[in-house]
Amino acid sequence: MLFCVSVPLSATIYRLPVLAAFGVGILQCGSLPLSIIAPRWATASWIAGTSAFIAFGTAAPGAPWPLAVPGLLGLCALLILLGLRQPIVVGIAAWALAAVASLQVLLYAGFGAAKIATVDGIVANLVTSTAVSAVALLLAYLLAQREDMRGELVAERQQSAAEQQRRVLVEERTRIARELHDVVAHSMSVIQVQASSAPYRLPQLDDATRGEFAEIAASARSAMHEMRRLLGVLRSEDAAGEAMPQPGLPQIVDLVPAVERAGVTVTVDIAPELPGEGIASTAAYRIAQESLSNVVRHAPDSHARVLAELVNNAIVLCVENDAPPGGTPSAPAAGGGHGLVGMRERCSMLGGTMHAAPTPRADSACWPRCRSRHPLPPRGFGRVAFS
Repeated sequence: MLFCVSVPLSATIYRLPVLAAFGVGILQCGSLPLSIIAPRWATASWIAGTSAFIAFGTAAPGAPWPLAVPGLLGLCALLILLGLRQPIVVGIAAWALAAVASLQVLLYAGFGAAKIATVDGIVANLVTSTAVSAVALLLAYLLAQREDMRGELVAERQQSAAEQQRRVLVEERTRIARELHDVVAHSMSVIQVQASSAPYRLPQLDDATRGEFAEIAASARSAMHEMRRLLGVLRSEDAAGEAMPQPGLPQIVDLVPAVERAGVTVTVDIAPELPGEGIASTAAYRIAQESLSNVVRHAPDSHARVLAELVNNAIVLCVENDAPPGGTPSAPAAGGGHGLVGMRERCSMLGGTMHAAPTPRADSACWPRCRSRHPLPPRGFGRVAFS
């Protein structure tokens, strides 16, 4: 649009040759898109067009000289683009160079009447164009500052919202953990007390039964201890780490005796090069623990296999079991089904996924195979992904 107006005005009012008018229009108007990728060349293009306009043009009576209206509009648009996209120093430099370029009219003062305009007109034109272009640059800079402040405000709001969401999540988890502890702790305490006192209350028990009661009491005490530890960690928002070492892959073999006493034989194969501690190792231990618990509940008297290996710098854990001898899995308890959900939530909290599906060797209702993948960071702990 500016080019379409500039060329005929330069050729008619200011008597530029047609080719020169096209050249001036291309240089001045072309500086606008050029400013997006090359601000220095855009400034040079506008100055070259203005110099050609002053050199080949003629001051017309009553017309602005030496800077015509299309040239001034192009300068203001150029300075606005530079002010919005470039540092303020670039815009000020372009504005100063444009003002100096307009003073070229003084070089043609002695070249005849064709180049002579009134002194008052030239001064008024230079002052007006310099002031208008300065205002355009200032407005562009203020708009750029406003956009920067808006961006910072949006980022601050997003950060505050994320912090608030994290705080709400921590508080909710703390509340849930506390309620879970309060509800379950009483029942576990009763189980522990009854199991511990059973040999004294029932003296006719044989040694095997006494051992079973001792195992039940030990399991209840261990569960209560882990719940208290978990609640203590969740209550501390800025807890730097656990108060005691967390179980990892090497401790999976410690789960075997209790599982085998429940009637399920277990084969454990853990690669020796796997890390023994860290978030990835602890997550793998917890998933293996819950998977074996599912086998005990839903496939009693079967055989389970736990395989952990290092593949492409990642822990690959696979837990599977055969079908129970009767061929029919135990029906899940009413309101159950939280084991797989909990394992998937553990994975998603660490940025990963988990896959659980039947195998041809077991009934499909058992979910007998659980496979997880844990990529290892440089020190063997940190971000974990499952697949």
